[in-house]
Amino acid sequence: MEEEPILDIEPAAPPSTAARDALFVLCAVLVYFALAAHFEAFEYVLGMTRGQEHWQIDELPMTALVLAIGMSWYSWKRTTESRAALRGRIAAQRHAQALFQDNRRLSQALLRIQDEERRALARELHDEFGQSCTAIRADASYIQQRSTDEPIVESAHRITESATRLNLLVRDMLGRLRPPDLDSLGLEAALQTLCERWEQQSGVSCSLIPRGLQASIPDEVAVALYRLVQEALTNVARHAGASYVHVSTQVETRPDGTARLVNLRIEDDGCGLPGELAPGQQGHGLVGMRERVCSLNGSIAFRHVLPGQGLRIEVQIPVAHIEHQA
Repeated sequence: MEEEPILDIEPAAPPSTAARDALFVLCAVLVYFALAAHFEAFEYVLGMTRGQEHWQIDELPMTALVLAIGMSWYSWKRTTESRAALRGRIAAQRHAQALFQDNRRLSQALLRIQDEERRALARELHDEFGQSCTAIRADASYIQQRSTDEPIVESAHRITESATRLNLLVRDMLGRLRPPDLDSLGLEAALQTLCERWEQQSGVSCSLIPRGLQASIPDEVAVALYRLVQEALTNVARHAGASYVHVSTQVETRPDGTARLVNLRIEDDGCGLPGELAPGQQGHGLVGMRERVCSLNGSIAFRHVLPGQGLRIEVQIPVAHIEHQA
């Protein structure tokens, strides 16, 4: 998910600003005192208001003084309460930020455990079911060769066909659990094979420009990139109505050759997204892509290539924090 950072809110008036404002008020008071002393302002006002004793205008200066003192106390009281509320809000947002980070680490750990379990399950399926299917087909073939009874030969033939279908089903399940090309070919070749197979199945042109995939990339990042491309291609085939898809990668490396930042871009010329989708209206594919990227502390953005046309998916996944936590 493309995240919205939680920002710490600092007090509106830092200490330097508060001191400058207090100094300005003090200077204004001193300037007024100097001018009033020079022009004898109080005596002048007192002389003017002496004839208006029945209106009690001569009491206005002291009333204004009391009002100023009261407003100062009121301002101090509200400022104290505002600062207390602001400190509470800052503490609440920092707590929410900590919970968000914990949730992200938990999501990453869950994905890592899920991938490890899928790899183990795929290995067991390959070893157990694959060997069993091979043994069943070998026994059925032996029966076909040795038996002259037509019903037995036909039964052995059906057993062979069932074992073959079961073997194909297991191979399909292995591909869903763990991309086999990642372990045997590497990420670059696996992505190339994925794009070529998808192009043959969908009839839509798909090009891949891999840059920097020879660098050392953690397994969870490699699996995430493969799944993101796989999901994006599936969405294009189902919904986009595109005539081409362009996939490119760019890996920034450290001096030792290990990956530092992985960039992925997937672009098509289809119909794009139908406006701004609310979170509850997004398909499981988009939500899954966001969750997978956010669990790796990355960012993902969906943008139209042209207004209302085409879709560009931009992904950035940093690698440093993953290696640090591994």
